[in-house]
Amino acid sequence: MSPRPPVPSNEAARLAALGELMVLDSAAEPAFDKLAQLASQLCGVSIGLISLVDEERQWFKAAVGLPGVTETPRDQAFCAHAILDDALFEVRDAADDERFAGNPLVTGDPRIRFYAGAPLKLPSGARIGTLCVMDRAAHQLAPEQAAMLQALAGIATATLTMRRDLILRALSARSQYEVALAASESQHRTMVEEQTELVSLASPDGTLLYVNHAYGRHFSRSPADLVGANFYDFVEPADRTLVRERAAWVLSTGATLAGENRTVAADGSEVWVAWSNSVQVQPDGSPALRSVGRDISARKRAEQALRASQAFLKRTGRVAGVGGWELDLKTGVVAWSEETRRIHEVPDGYRPTLETAIQFYEPKARATVEDAVRRGMETGAAWDLELPLTTHAGRPIWVRAVGEVEFEQGHAVRLLGAFQDITARKQLEHALLRQTATLRSVTEALPAIVSAVDRAYIYRFVNSAFEQWHGLTREQVLGRSALELLATEDVARNRPYAERALAGTTVQFERHYPQRRGKPTLSVTYVPLRLDDGRVDGFVGVALDITPHRQEQVRLQDLAHRDPLTGLLNRAGFHGQLHQALEQGEGPALALLYIDLDHFKPINDSHGHAVGDLVLQAFAHRLVKLVRPSDVIARLGGDEFAVLLRGVRDLGAAQALATKAVDAAQAPFELDGKVLAVGASVGVALGAGPDDADGSGLLARADAQLYRAKQGGRGRQSAEPGAA
Repeated sequence: MSPRPPVPSNEAARLAALGELMVLDSAAEPAFDKLAQLASQLCGVSIGLISLVDEERQWFKAAVGLPGVTETPRDQAFCAHAILDDALFEVRDAADDERFAGNPLVTGDPRIRFYAGAPLKLPSGARIGTLCVMDRAAHQLAPEQAAMLQALAGIATATLTMRRDLILRALSARSQYEVALAASESQHRTMVEEQTELVSLASPDGTLLYVNHAYGRHFSRSPADLVGANFYDFVEPADRTLVRERAAWVLSTGATLAGENRTVAADGSEVWVAWSNSVQVQPDGSPALRSVGRDISARKRAEQALRASQAFLKRTGRVAGVGGWELDLKTGVVAWSEETRRIHEVPDGYRPTLETAIQFYEPKARATVEDAVRRGMETGAAWDLELPLTTHAGRPIWVRAVGEVEFEQGHAVRLLGAFQDITARKQLEHALLRQTATLRSVTEALPAIVSAVDRAYIYRFVNSAFEQWHGLTREQVLGRSALELLATEDVARNRPYAERALAGTTVQFERHYPQRRGKPTLSVTYVPLRLDDGRVDGFVGVALDITPHRQEQVRLQDLAHRDPLTGLLNRAGFHGQLHQALEQGEGPALALLYIDLDHFKPINDSHGHAVGDLVLQAFAHRLVKLVRPSDVIARLGGDEFAVLLRGVRDLGAAQALATKAVDAAQAPFELDGKVLAVGASVGVALGAGPDDADGSGLLARADAQLYRAKQGGRGRQSAEPGAA
């Protein structure tokens, strides 16, 4: 037995509200039976109930498809769970739901598998029961069916409330009549005024003699404003002739006649009303038409939705090539839909039997069908098979045959299901198998990682190189989604390229994997896969390892930006670093030292360029020791050097480094058995503004300060005045 659901916190108030309805253990009433029947029809299931949950039981005010059952213990009631919340409560397969799998209503008669219940919520907020639907097979409501079930629950709640109000009014009227018979007419008028039905009295030509407040509210006017108007003016023009004919018949025969017609609301919208019309004799002996109506727009919308749903199912069955079938186990009658007859290519007037229907299958397929039906009869399991058959016209095709057994009180009563012609899909599958075999032979010979996915990113093919790269076998990959198998980061990076490929464009890009051994780089190409009609059905991914190529490219690029003598950046490399820093918004925090060696030319002249080169190398080595790893040092040419300091907003720090550079240059150089002396002059500039996008302004300012340092006597540093 399923565990008893939690008792609502307002259980006492809920039970009190249920008692006030005066409905428990009352006799069946057509209005509620009709609502239960309409709910089951709209939802396409066999059982519809209006269930009220008492303290120890659930009692059915209306029951369709569940004969002989009027109540069940509350411990077994699905509805006891449904009243815990305002939302629709749906159990798609009770046998797979741990809350209900052991419920006697599931394991025994009536073997409930599907349940959906919409709470009956009173204006006070109390949830007293449900309008629910059930079936003996697993099921799921469509969104529009769920909405219609909730709408019908609202109608059921309103009907219960109206029933209670009428009872109370009747009791009140009786009491008042016994106390003061003289006030009966006033009491009757009060009852009519307060009820929700639309009540009117009209002369034979349609002139309104009386309307109650509900009638006035319906047309957004006061009763006094409506008296004297003609009620035909409020009838939808297309229905007026019919309404006139009905009124004339009632007035001429004196009989009561019920009917439905459309009225025009105050905002111009169309509202359906169900009327009961009769004759009332006036005090002067003249006849008047007495009408009592109620708004049935919700019901009409539900009926319209049901018709639309039925038409939709018929259209989709025809478009999708899906046909239905049914076998009544009591009578042996087999019923086929039009689409099923078309699939089997039978002539007009053909009447299938169980024996002739099974003859369309080959012997092996017949055994498969018979085994599936036998299991369904024993366990209730549905079947979904793909089978070859030969049509009545002798054409071999493939069909998808689904079906299930329907039970009533534990006994199988019918088989039902659907057919779909899947010949085209089977042919495509065979063609794909041939293509896959060819593709595998080709791709296994390629030194590339190859895969193929469909539009849902499901892997349909991978080669051995793919398996080795990802460390997965084909069995682990095929049929699964790349979104599931690949790292989230890889999916996010590659998704834009995949979407372009699915849009029909061949794309190529590179991916670097620094976390892998050897830090490989792959060149990846996505090629769209097209069907015969040109539609893109997926794409092929081809990845080549271009790591050696990229490493050589990086090496050559590094050589192009390095000074071969000192190993420092050359002028091009320095400008590249400067531009990168500016693009990253570091301009205000950059400081530039422009350095020129003093007295260097005499060394070249006296000792030769080889010794001069040694001096340049030694000075470059001293500079490297002075700066941080984040700073940039370059030999711009000849004996000119530059240092780019990052994250510097104080000119004093740059000047301090400039002084160290001057000192480093003045210290003697002991090279090749010689002691040589040079010096250095340094120009310092701080900050590059937004108008200095390429850094040329910063360089020019530092060069100007270098000139000042040399003019001032060399062997010193000079910074922009007022910049510190």
